[in-house]
Amino acid sequence: MPSRLNLAVPPDFELFKAVCSYGHFLLAPSRWDRDRQQLYRVLRDTKRRKVQARITQSGRTKPVTIHCDRTLPRADQQFIKQQVVRMLRVDEDVTPWYRLHRTARRRGFSRLFRGADLFEDIVKTITSCNVTWPNTVNMNRLLVEHVGHGGFPTPEQTADFGEQRLRDRCKVGYRAGRIAQLGRDIADGALDLDWFEQPGRTSDEVYDALLKLNGIGPYAAANVCMLLGFYDRLAIDTETYRHYCKTHKVKRPKDPSRLHRRIEKHYGRYDPYAFLAYWFELWRGYEKRFGPSEQWDHHEDAKQFTAAAMND
Repeated sequence: MPSRLNLAVPPDFELFKAVCSYGHFLLAPSRWDRDRQQLYRVLRDTKRRKVQARITQSGRTKPVTIHCDRTLPRADQQFIKQQVVRMLRVDEDVTPWYRLHRTARRRGFSRLFRGADLFEDIVKTITSCNVTWPNTVNMNRLLVEHVGHGGFPTPEQTADFGEQRLRDRCKVGYRAGRIAQLGRDIADGALDLDWFEQPGRTSDEVYDALLKLNGIGPYAAANVCMLLGFYDRLAIDTETYRHYCKTHKVKRPKDPSRLHRRIEKHYGRYDPYAFLAYWFELWRGYEKRFGPSEQWDHHEDAKQFTAAAMND
């Protein structure tokens, strides 16, 4: 009989809010079923074999249930639970954030969806740099299809696939070398991603360590910090400039980097949750334009996030 795992959640937890809160929920191998309000996701067991999972919640305060496609031994059950806890940030204390931002509290906006592991988060961040969102969606679809064979690729699979095939078959362009090297470094033991998630790590030391990775600049490092639970840094890109200027009626200068200080000061009022304050405002803008995120379609709505659409 296929394993069915129950996961206790905090009283404020609602599955759709934890999933439909950040763009990575629109990226393979995650698939949100807007009609059933369920998350379909390929995870991996302790031997890196694929596990088809359907993640549900029958109502607020109710446990999250993970429906697996096969019977799993106890060690694999625990490993699957750990991945779901990570993706949904079930164990994150959101109380301090809610004390700072009452509107976010009323709307239950706190947990930003992320990957099953840090390797996935870093690769998805790399594939979101200097590219349109529809291309990010396509790159991750191809990575899952060709490299991960239905699941998100492991570092070993990425290293074995190699830079040239990543470039040719997954359409990741110049990012191929960075993704391949990241996979090799982890597979060879030269890079220990567990270091980044150890208790007691500070935002500064994690940020500085991320900057040392090939292809990780200030934007990517700040974004990965957020995915690790450090919200004190803003990942500022062209979308940040667009949103800030449009929302706050600011004329965009020829050199938008001149806005950095103003942007950081504006959202810095919510330190150490500046990123959450920014993302709450940005996400609310998306939902006003495209409707509630829990009703977005992963095929159609992902294609609407283009510069032309957002600037009209």
